[in-house]
Amino acid sequence: MKHKFLISILFFSTFITANSQSKAIDTLVDVGNHKIHFKIVKGKGIPILFDAGGGNSGAVWNSLLDQTSKITNATLITYDRAGFGTSTIDTLQTDDSKHGIISSIEDLEIGLKKLGYDKEIMLVSHSYGGYLSTLYAARHPKLVKSVVLIDVNHNYYEDGYIEKIVATQDKLIPEWKKNNKGVYYMSATILETVKIMSKISIPQNIPVVDFVNGIPYLKIPEEIERWKECHRKYVANNPNVTGITANGCGHGIWIDNPPLVINSIAKLYASSSKQKAEIQERALQYSITACNEEKAQDLAFYHSDDDLNTWGYELLSKNENQKAAEIFRLNMILNPSNANTYDSYGEALLKTDQKEEAIKMYKKSIELNPENKNGKEVLEKITKDNSKPLN
Repeated sequence: MKHKFLISILFFSTFITANSQSKAIDTLVDVGNHKIHFKIVKGKGIPILFDAGGGNSGAVWNSLLDQTSKITNATLITYDRAGFGTSTIDTLQTDDSKHGIISSIEDLEIGLKKLGYDKEIMLVSHSYGGYLSTLYAARHPKLVKSVVLIDVNHNYYEDGYIEKIVATQDKLIPEWKKNNKGVYYMSATILETVKIMSKISIPQNIPVVDFVNGIPYLKIPEEIERWKECHRKYVANNPNVTGITANGCGHGIWIDNPPLVINSIAKLYASSSKQKAEIQERALQYSITACNEEKAQDLAFYHSDDDLNTWGYELLSKNENQKAAEIFRLNMILNPSNANTYDSYGEALLKTDQKEEAIKMYKKSIELNPENKNGKEVLEKITKDNSKPLN
């Protein structure tokens, strides 16, 4: 079984283990008929606000808060938009259009003002969250000191693209409306959001770092090129923007390469801080440590079961199925107690028309790991399709 994130064109979801932050404060702020959850890591100087991508709560940022706090000493703020995480939603407002991006930015503005952070600020955002950073900067151009955009949408969804996405979600809408109000309202208002944001941009006097992924999460070549081109144009048309392609990283760039994002935030933050030298020194020390730790992790990964598993899937992606099967078979022999090796080998056996052997592998995988949902689903399907009686 291949390890992967669940990523869709609009919504990015992942699970991250939160680091302990002794200085963190969790609070619900009343913004009018509902409450917005804020998490604040107390510090000094200009605060840094993090805006999550579509479908995510502020918890998606937890993995980088500790190091960013140590390097910058800044106050760090994450929050959940209405309907996400522990933020509530205005149930008195039944008009879907009143739960759109303007409502989201107004919630944020009210919350920051009540918390006392409605002054100078730095913004960091991911994917859909880039809309919020752009909108906030446009509404408060004298307060926003700098912005870090992490694989944001820019104008990708214009020119009829968002209509294509919405057309594929008809069957999901009822389920979202019932079980996930945040995603439902974001989807219900996305056409209007794209229309609004097509006319708004971050003022060009504000320094921006714009990240784009090095490993596309889109699958169609035309869409991949469009995503890249949107970022290229954004950088080319804005003299105060630094563009960075995050090599080897998917949509969640700060997950795949934390030092790249953390140090970029620190560098931009230092440029407007009185403690510039101290921040740069701490960032340099972090880079040295992170580089050494990454090397140790690489050494542990090479020739491991995960390494062989990854190699096998790379071969499968090139339709070199027989070679992939041999790699998975070697991994199974070398790591006989790892349930995933049998699952992966079974997948390759199916692709090489060895159904009976594949069934054996999936059964062994489930025996070693009874929680292997993928293995159970595949096994059920292939045994139903198998015309021969099974023992």
